[in-house]
Amino acid sequence: MNEYERQFIASSETFSDFSVYINLYNIDSLQDIINLFIKELRNTLEENNLTNLCKILDKKNFHIHGKTIEDILTSKKGDLFYICDHI
Repeated sequence: MNEYERQFIASSETFSDFSVYINLYNIDSLQDIINLFIKELRNTLEENNLTNLCKILDKKNFHIHGKTIEDILTSKKGDLFYICDHI
């Protein structure tokens, strides 16, 4: 993990504990992070032919609550962030 990468972990009944490191260097918004997270999750599901889980993923509304983009961009290496799909 380099100094610009942070770990994002799914807080989800279906995708719980899926985790990905995202480089914050070209990130401008929380939505950028969420989009990259979903892309990595989808790639993992597709690579493993988990088509039913891909369909479930399409119906999820992922979000980051309790953190701003500034909180994440100024965070320390090793900090963890959760991406949720519950209300």
